[in-house]
Amino acid sequence: MSKKKRRRLTVLWTILIVLLLAVVTVIVLGMRRVASYAPPVIEQAGQAVHAAPTPTPRPASASVGQELTQTLNLLLLGIDNTEGLSDDARGNADGIILATINPHTKELVFTSFMRDTRVRVRDSGYDKLTNVFHTGSLELLREVMEQSFDLSIDYSAMFTYDDVVEIVDAVGGVEAEISAEEIYFMESKIKDVAYERQVSYEDNALSVDQAGKLTLNGVQAAAYCRIRPADGGYDAGRTERTRNVISQVLLKAFQLPAAERLQFASVFFDKVVTDVPEEVFLSLAANASEIRKYKQVSDRIPIDGSYESGNTGSGYYVIPDFDVNIKHLQDSIYRGIHE
Repeated sequence: MSKKKRRRLTVLWTILIVLLLAVVTVIVLGMRRVASYAPPVIEQAGQAVHAAPTPTPRPASASVGQELTQTLNLLLLGIDNTEGLSDDARGNADGIILATINPHTKELVFTSFMRDTRVRVRDSGYDKLTNVFHTGSLELLREVMEQSFDLSIDYSAMFTYDDVVEIVDAVGGVEAEISAEEIYFMESKIKDVAYERQVSYEDNALSVDQAGKLTLNGVQAAAYCRIRPADGGYDAGRTERTRNVISQVLLKAFQLPAAERLQFASVFFDKVVTDVPEEVFLSLAANASEIRKYKQVSDRIPIDGSYESGNTGSGYYVIPDFDVNIKHLQDSIYRGIHE
């Protein structure tokens, strides 16, 4: 590895610790809230309920210099796609998180957006957030989120669920409490991942009598993140499982010896596609000691009691009250008000 690349990885690793240690805390504290929430379900969700309003002027967001003086919003996407992240092979954005660094309120705010949230897409009607990326582009998703939720997104970073295999293996596996039902549904996913990775299914297979606390390798962890119906959790359950894997990866990564942390950083950053310029990385690194002290906040859009969900004539949607959620989001990421 060249000295220049080593220096860059060291800088990126510093930033990774600053931001992702906060993510670990947020994930661990937020898991129970996400897993326990049961939204109201309706039989028929009307197509014209809660149309997205015209955006109003919003606080300026990040032109980042050496000193961090403005709010920075980073859109993090987990893509369900085994063919990479090119425009020709775009998958669904199944993990959508807005990471906000606010130097005024001294907070790091991580806001999850439910993937089935229905939004207006320009003049072409409605779609769910995950499909906007799949059928449109990253740029369109950013535009729709900015207009629908009256916010400014500065940069983005994304990785695929297939990348989870190498990232998990780089830290030696992750621990998880696995039920027999989860193992049952994992079987077909393990076969899929093993086939995609061209590795042996038999070497990665699990049996239901192994239910309990297990150390999952990369193939098994990727399968674990993908299952939906186990234990009645569906998307909420899949979100919890994915967060559990991410938190375990990061906790183990921070415990690695220095040389192995650098190797992990190399794997991690080889997998992440981002438009964050190097000068912003350097600015964040320069402010690392201050950012470490920020309060960490976990949030979700739509918020409790502010949406309906159900099958419309064109699929399952989460239909938010935009007025309520825009106010909550603005208060949370820009003003430090979390109610």
